[in-house]
Amino acid sequence: MHKYIFLLAITFATTGCVSFQPTKLDIQPTTNAKLVVTDNRSQNQKETEMLSYIITNCDYGIQRLGDEWTIPNKVEFLKSQISKNFPETQDLVIDTFVIYNNMQYQLREGNIYRGPIWSAFECNEATDRFTMYTPEENPERQNMLIGTFEGSIDGKQYSARAAEIPTCPQGMDECNGLVARDNAIKKILENIVSQIR
Repeated sequence: MHKYIFLLAITFATTGCVSFQPTKLDIQPTTNAKLVVTDNRSQNQKETEMLSYIITNCDYGIQRLGDEWTIPNKVEFLKSQISKNFPETQDLVIDTFVIYNNMQYQLREGNIYRGPIWSAFECNEATDRFTMYTPEENPERQNMLIGTFEGSIDGKQYSARAAEIPTCPQGMDECNGLVARDNAIKKILENIVSQIR
C-alpha cells in the first residue's frame, strides 16, 4: 500500500517530466445562454505549482492542480453543472475554485530526515484552509486531494469543500495512479456541485 502511495506521489510531483494526461470530464453543453461567469480567482489558483520542495517549509509536499488538469477545465465543468441545476440563473461568480494534492506526510515519511518534529511545520495560514485535512477524513494520513469552491449564484453566496484519497473506481480491484487520480478529481468536482443547491 505504501509503495502505491509513494508512486502516486511521484506521479504528481513529476508531471512536467512525463506525458501529461489530464482528467477527462463528461459534461453536457450549456443550454442557458443567459449565464455569465465571472472568474475572480487569483492567477495562481489557475496554475499548477508544487508549493515547496524544502522539507522544513510549511508547504512542502503540497501541489496545486491548475486548470489544465481537467478537459474541459473545471470552470467549464462548473458552468455546465450550474446551468443544469439552475436553468434560470444569470450570474455565476467564482472567487475560489482550486484543488490541492496534499502529499506532505507521505513524502516526509519517505525522507531520511523524517521524525515527529515535522508535525510542527504544517502551519501555513495562507493555504491551510485549502490544503489541510482532518484526522477524521484521513486517519492514516495518505495522500489526499482537497477541492474548494467559494462564490455566488445570482448574488447568493456558496461555499463548498470536498476531499478524496485517490483510490480505484468502484468495481475496479486494481488500477494505476493516474486512474486513481482521475477518480478522485471527478468525485471532488461532483461533491462540490452537489453542495451548491
